[in-house]
Parts: sequence; C-alpha cells; structure tokens
Amino acid sequence: MWERLVGQPHAVDALRGAIARPVHAYLLVGPTGSGIEDAARLLAIGLIGATDDERVEQLVFRRMHPDVVEVEPEGTFFLAKQADDVIEESMRSPVEGERKVIILREIERMNETSANRLLKTFEEPPGRTVFVLTTSMPDEVLPTIRSRCQRIDFAPVSNEQLEAVLLAEGVDAQAAQLAASLAGGQLARARALAGPMAGVRRAFAHAPARVDGTGATAARLADELDAQVQAGVASVTEAHARELAAFEADMERYGYQPREAQRLRRRVEERQKREAVRARRELLLEGMTAMECTYRDALAGSASARNRDLDAITVTPRAAVDALEACRAAREAFLVHEKGLVRLQYLCMALPPAGASVRVG
Repeated sequence: MWERLVGQPHAVDALRGAIARPVHAYLLVGPTGSGIEDAARLLAIGLIGATDDERVEQLVFRRMHPDVVEVEPEGTFFLAKQADDVIEESMRSPVEGERKVIILREIERMNETSANRLLKTFEEPPGRTVFVLTTSMPDEVLPTIRSRCQRIDFAPVSNEQLEAVLLAEGVDAQAAQLAASLAGGQLARARALAGPMAGVRRAFAHAPARVDGTGATAARLADELDAQVQAGVASVTEAHARELAAFEADMERYGYQPREAQRLRRRVEERQKREAVRARRELLLEGMTAMECTYRDALAGSASARNRDLDAITVTPRAAVDALEACRAAREAFLVHEKGLVRLQYLCMALPPAGASVRVG
C-alpha cells in the first residue's frame, strides 16, 4: 500500500516502524499535498491491524471506516465542541480493528481552549486509541500538543517524480509537465492541476491578457471566472452524491448495525458540507495563485516563465506589482467570505490593461 507515498522513502520507513511499535500520538509534518494526508490514513490502516486488506484500505481512504475518524477545523480554529466530540470518540471501543485511530488534520489551527480540553486525553488516551495529527506549519502547533507526539517529516516531491506519476496515470505529457512545474512539490495539487482544476487555473492565468480597462470587460471576465469556479464546485457535489450512494451499498453489504450506520452517515454528511464550502474557497485561491503567477512571469521574463502554455503579458513592472497587490487583497477577502463574485468584479477592474495571445501548440 506504500506506493501511494511518492518520493518519501524516509517517511515510509518511519511509518513502518510506528506500526511495528506504536505509541499513543504521532505528528506528521509536511507541505499540504506532499502526502501527509495519505500517510495518516496508511498509518491508521496499519495501526488497526489491517495492512494489505483492500476492503479496509478503500473504506479508510473514503473516510467511511468506523475505527478511523478524521477531524478537521470547522472554522478558523478547532471548535471547543469538536474537542469534546474527539474526546467522546476516543472513548469508543473499536468496531472491527485492534485500535481506534483519530486523525486530526491541520492541527496548527487548534487554539488553547480546544487544546486544553484535549490535553489530558492526549496525555492519557484510552489504551486502544491512537492520535495521528497532521500539519504543514509545525512551529504553529501548540508546544503542549507537539511535545506529546512522535514526529515524522515529509519532504516536497521533485518535479520529475510528480511528472512521472502523472504520466503513469495517463496524463498527456505536456499537461503532466505543466502541472508538475506549477504544483510546488505537492502530488495532490499536481493531480488537481492536471485534472479538475485545470480549467480554473487556465481561466485565471489567462484573464490578465484580456483586461482592457473597461467595466464591461471586467464584468464579463468576472462572470466567466465565477462560472469556472461553479463548475469545479459542481464536480465536488457530484462526487459527494456518488460517495453517499457507495456508502449506503457498503453499509448493507457488510451488515453494519442501523445505529452505527446512521452515525457514520451523519459523519460523512457533515464532512461533505464542510468540503463543499471549502471547495469554492480553494478554487478561488488556486485562481489567485494562477493569476499571480501570470504577473510574476511578466516581471521575470519568458526564460523563467511558469505558465508555459501562455505567452507572458506586457505590463510595466509597477503595474505588475500593483496587480499582485490587488490579487493579495482578493485572496485575503476570499479567506473571509468565499462566495466573492463582487470581489472578482472589483479585482478585474483593478487589473492593468495588457495584451497577449495564447500560445498554440
């Protein structure tokens, strides 16, 4: 099952050791998309004693296994109620496996209030419960939490390894090379940029070339960009519907008790609601990254361009810097309020007029 973790041989060795000699809490550290999410699930599979069990692996990665619970912040921070729910979940006996594993994602977003509620449980968890925490910012994790975990580090994945994975998965060579160069060492992001996020990335990256300083063009561009984001959100919603249908089939196939099935379904539905909200925000932020990349290409010149499928736009350095500042302001606004069509219109009005054509071939 370890082939999922690309370019992480040292981390894989550490994870194997953790499964052989488990402790009560682990902290997986690495860039988002470097593999720490998959690693947390693979560690959980090993800890519940189901290594090489294909059924369990599928359930864990679909976040439907009763003995592997994933929790992520519902807001800016982990809520106190979430901490209480985690404590309650940690007390439950395993349903199938040897242990109960609770995965806490983005643990740097746990504040002192929620951390204090969990501290005793971290220090003295029930004997068959293990915590697996993930973070991309270990210095932001509260010391009281960090000091109680065994740490495992993950490195960014090289462009060459990312490209090789995408090619092996059937991605076109040119698309694989582009996605790998833009992904920042993150396999999950490379896959998204080569697939469901490709339209959003290209639309936002090409938008600066179409700005002409008029309100009509700005409004049209904003509508087109919003439509791309809406399409991305729709694909997430469709995937959620398929996931719930598969969940119902699994519960019936494996004979789960109605009460347990209902509890698991509620967990899935609550997580899907959070993912639907987060999907729009993440698509908008990815769009901002693509647009910022266009202006950085204009500053750096064609020799250093990262948007290899587009010609660099022609704007003055001062205009490019101002545009980057406008993108920064939009990014901060999207973090607060993810819907943001008005903010997209405002952004398109703030961008400097430029001209460039899409490179063919």
